[in-house]
Amino acid sequence: MNRSSNRRRHAVAGLTALMASSWFALPALASDCPDWRIDGIVIRQDAETAWVPQSFPLTAGGALDLSQCAAVPGYGNLTLAPNLTLHYDDRGMGRDLDFRVTGDCDTLMLINDAGAGWHFNDDEDGTLNPRIRLGNAPSGIYDIWVGTFGAQACSATLVLETFPPGAAPACPDWSLGGAEMRLTPGSAELRDVVAGGDLNLFTNACGTGGHGHVAQAPDFTVYLDAQDTLGRLELAARGECDTLMLVNDPTQGWHFNDDFDGLDPRVAFADAAPGRYDVWVGTYGNALCRATFEANWIVEGGAAPAATK
Repeated sequence: MNRSSNRRRHAVAGLTALMASSWFALPALASDCPDWRIDGIVIRQDAETAWVPQSFPLTAGGALDLSQCAAVPGYGNLTLAPNLTLHYDDRGMGRDLDFRVTGDCDTLMLINDAGAGWHFNDDEDGTLNPRIRLGNAPSGIYDIWVGTFGAQACSATLVLETFPPGAAPACPDWSLGGAEMRLTPGSAELRDVVAGGDLNLFTNACGTGGHGHVAQAPDFTVYLDAQDTLGRLELAARGECDTLMLVNDPTQGWHFNDDFDGLDPRVAFADAAPGRYDVWVGTYGNALCRATFEANWIVEGGAAPAATK
């Protein structure tokens, strides 16, 4: 049976009654174990929306020592309440639900799923960050804790994404679309992004001419909105790790760059026609990392625009 909002309300009512009748027993419960009956920051996603990776910044860590809780698997430091409470609608698609974290320290993750089962992970993908993938994830409530191996808290980002049931994605797919950016002549935008993904272009370049690790869906879909205007389109990324960039242009041609400015990429189109440009910000290694992406549309005779965020 999936957990519902109604079940959660009943559980909180029961906890309140326990506090009234046995207040002296509650501190041990609260101090020892994470409590799914308390909501974290509520987020709502469905299987279709999360086909494009969804990112949620948070603070990893906490004062609770998970190794002292015998009822829940895992170890490390986290908070009593979950960081995030996901209300998920699978829309009858039966997709796998993937949770992954990138952080400024050694992070770990604990999830209480829609059936009230516990899942824990510490180091995955050859990194100090966790990943948990739940196959054929049903609709319901998922409580998510992001903790730390050490006592120090740190900034982190949770990435939520869905995948076809039982299969890892094979190739980048521009048709899935990314976060929209619309540029007019002489404009620029700057956005945060989590670089990297599950697709290993070292193993299968997929006809892109690239290498590294990217997500299946593009991170951004950039539209040049003015007709009959030619200008220079510059796409650049700067990350906390070795980043790279893959672009699919309006003719569905592929463009790739790895190290243009140090370890950071740039792809430029001298006479960029209006239309759609799908952009992946990837990583050379298989670890995710935080990055920024900048798109500039410079018209002839104009100065480079100042990026806005």
